[in-house]
Amino acid sequence: MKLFSFRASSEDSGDALLKELEAARQNDALRSRFIDRYTNYIASVAGRVKGSYIHIENDEEYALALGAFNRALDTYDPDKGASFLAYAGLLIKRELIDFYRRSRREREIPVSQLREDDDPEFEPGRVEDIICRQEEEFNLRQEIGIYKALLEEYSLTFSQLAAASPRHADVRKRMLMVARRLAEDPAARSSIIKKKTLPLKEMEAWSGLSRKTLERHRKYILASFILINSDLVYLRDYIKDCLQSGDQA
Repeated sequence: MKLFSFRASSEDSGDALLKELEAARQNDALRSRFIDRYTNYIASVAGRVKGSYIHIENDEEYALALGAFNRALDTYDPDKGASFLAYAGLLIKRELIDFYRRSRREREIPVSQLREDDDPEFEPGRVEDIICRQEEEFNLRQEIGIYKALLEEYSLTFSQLAAASPRHADVRKRMLMVARRLAEDPAARSSIIKKKTLPLKEMEAWSGLSRKTLERHRKYILASFILINSDLVYLRDYIKDCLQSGDQA
């Protein structure tokens, strides 16, 4: 997979939402009002896990999802990088997956809804495998949302990166090596995080690359640095082999 070829949905959580969260933590009435506003979101996330419509009044899944949303409200930390709804969605997903694993019951999902046409190995009843696959896909989507927010701190977007990504694999690998060296250098890492820009003059001295080359690939190097310096394990997996082959070169 070529790095930065994916797309992410937009989701914002600004200062106003953070103030609402803080107020809801301190006041039960405000908490209830806040949760009521996101009832459809809670049911929607739970419904995607279940694979069918969630009845708020009757389905046990909704009560579990509501509890997970409440925990998200109490434990959300904006400094971790994720938006509130991404974080809340992840907690809901994990809660329901744990519930299905504990109960070991067949979920109310039609086989035709879960089966992929290009998956000849699919066997009805392999609920555990299906849940694990859905969990991985969900976590990847959440990481993409977090990564999008991290990129925005450096005034970068996915569309910019798609256009800036080097065409040749060997060039991409070399730029990844440059990004990794920056991430492994405490002084360089601290400077980039603080200034939100690359130390091109210093990089020219040790990289063996011209200033023109570094400028041309600046966005790709910076985006790779952000990813390498993150805890986004699913996304980092896409560049792991390239980084390892660089070690052997």
